[in-house]
Amino acid sequence: MALLMSAAGYAKECTPTSTMLEGTHLEPVTREQVDIGKGLVVQGRVLAAPDCRPVPGARIVHWQAGETGKYVDHLRAWLTSGADGSYRFETEWPALPTPHIHFMVTAEGFRPLTTQWVGDTPVDQVKFDIILSPE
Repeated sequence: MALLMSAAGYAKECTPTSTMLEGTHLEPVTREQVDIGKGLVVQGRVLAAPDCRPVPGARIVHWQAGETGKYVDHLRAWLTSGADGSYRFETEWPALPTPHIHFMVTAEGFRPLTTQWVGDTPVDQVKFDIILSPE
């Protein structure tokens, strides 16, 4: 995704994040909590297509398998994007053959999005911007 800054401070072009399957482990997530583990910081911004304006107040539900390779309740939570669309949480590395974290993002005036961040080599920081499509 190319992010070319305009005079207004937003990118000129923002392509919506691809939809990906929610998987078979989606369960109701009722817990609002920022940090759910240790060792991996996930951060980014929720932005609006097509011009990359920040989306404040987006609800970001996330769930994943943990170090044991199993989906567990303590690795399911949600948080809200800040005034500048930013979000940040700490978790543990998802120990699966294809490491990934599921996201379901909703915000007023935008289509709901279910997607995944997919990694490969263990790292301690991930930047994952989420681009929503207007309704």
